[in-house]
Amino acid sequence: MVSFPNYLRGWFMGYGGWPTYNYRPLYLQAFDFFVKNLGMIIPAIIALIISLIVGFAIGAIGGALALAGFSFGVVDAIGFVIGFISGIIISFLILVEAYEAGSVVNGNIPDLGLAWQSSQYSREKFLPTALITGLIFGVLSALRIPGSFLIEGLFLVLVYIVASGIVSGVRPGLGQSLNWYSSAFSKDGISSLVLLLGGILSLVPLLNLLVIPYTELLATLMVRKY
Repeated sequence: MVSFPNYLRGWFMGYGGWPTYNYRPLYLQAFDFFVKNLGMIIPAIIALIISLIVGFAIGAIGGALALAGFSFGVVDAIGFVIGFISGIIISFLILVEAYEAGSVVNGNIPDLGLAWQSSQYSREKFLPTALITGLIFGVLSALRIPGSFLIEGLFLVLVYIVASGIVSGVRPGLGQSLNWYSSAFSKDGISSLVLLLGGILSLVPLLNLLVIPYTELLATLMVRKY
């Protein structure tokens, strides 16, 4: 295991714990946690690499099928498969980040190994959400619906809430998460709006390396408070 010097560990891996100024809005508290725990971007980097490899492999297979004469529906099928897998990957990435966020808010250092192991224990609870996300992403990708980027981002807000709820022991479904989000908006409109923007920006390549862990920290704080 790689050992970081104490001063570097404190900056990059973080030490967690609630800030001493808890009167700050939740969206700013989430930022405080994130800048102290930049190691939370590691799962997002790994997920990005996996997505690129999967996308390249499926694209290569599709290209081979097209050259072989199987052109009918190949593009749509490839779009669906890539969208479906991407939806599942980002869903489980959010779940892993949720366990890291829970650890950070509890005052601990984010541990990727522990977060991954915990997400495996919870996969049966989370799998329906991940599959629905994959189906939505797959269908939108295959149909090439205008504005699908926004639709996917809006749906990811619910995925963040479901993941945070599982980590917090609430286990909400998608319907319950939508009701909770509507209620939270009336209590903390700014943080709810930031969470909404985070869901949309989670689909922007490279920027999402920072957005996903921050948004999950915010979702965790909101679920615990509201």
